[in-house]
Amino acid sequence: MRENTRRDERRAARGIYSISWQDQDGLTKSAQVEGVNISDGGIGFKSSEELSPGIAVFIQGEGGHPKGYGVVRRCTRRDEGYVISLEFDEEARKTIGPAAAGAVDYYELLQISPKAELGTIHRVYRFLAGRYHPDNPETDDPEKFLLLQEAFNTLIDPQRRADYDLARQSAEAQPIPLSSSIDFMDGIQGEVNRRVALLSLLYSRRRMSPDAPEVSLAEAEERMGFPRDYLDFTIWYLKNKKYITKGDNSDLALTALGVDFVELNRSKIPILNRLLESGTGVTRGSEAARDFEDLDTSDSILLPGPDGDAD
Repeated sequence: MRENTRRDERRAARGIYSISWQDQDGLTKSAQVEGVNISDGGIGFKSSEELSPGIAVFIQGEGGHPKGYGVVRRCTRRDEGYVISLEFDEEARKTIGPAAAGAVDYYELLQISPKAELGTIHRVYRFLAGRYHPDNPETDDPEKFLLLQEAFNTLIDPQRRADYDLARQSAEAQPIPLSSSIDFMDGIQGEVNRRVALLSLLYSRRRMSPDAPEVSLAEAEERMGFPRDYLDFTIWYLKNKKYITKGDNSDLALTALGVDFVELNRSKIPILNRLLESGTGVTRGSEAARDFEDLDTSDSILLPGPDGDAD
């Protein structure tokens, strides 16, 4: 039974699911978990609770897809939680529907535009697959690697991609991540883009809500359209330049120095200006790098204070 389940085609499923089960003392417990992948025979999800193989679990997704019982087949420690594989019983298998399979946007997962050509898809996939491959001792993530494979196999097949695009267009509209139009992947050039995009995001929030300018790390991750670990170096750099602050709860906010930087340099950095005007970009990493070639990012960008000194 388990062998057949593993052969089922797995699809991305990043939705939130409710589960319940009985512990060793017979007490009923419940939790919400994050989906990882799903097939006609089972589902993989992340949980803060450890569930031993053999435990029966009731699971229900949004809209009733899926809904029913399954048996835990594998529970693997991952970071501060667990990745659990659940095998559905026959009744639960009948409830599998598109709501469970379409929670992940393959273009967002690969951090590419929906109009990306095959060469771009191959390049980005190789980059991310190398990062999350199970053989990578530092950044391995087998579950994410599996999702990347599914996304890649779908998008390089013309018919599967056409079917996926049609289903994607009919889904509920979501905010378009910046990664759909900006290349964040090309080494130093991609890093430059990340800095500019984060500054523009925080500047917009600061202007719209000066009394509550914070942007959570989760929101920044979603809005920019790539995993938060890609932001670690970006945040470190901007924080040490004193352009942004990071609270104890990881919320980010633009400082007065950051505001000065954005306002004084938006005309010098075309990508920054476009982001501030439209919230998206249409440039590649090489353009952003050229924008920065002659830019002085030293303290001399400070606006003069009332006495002629820098603030």
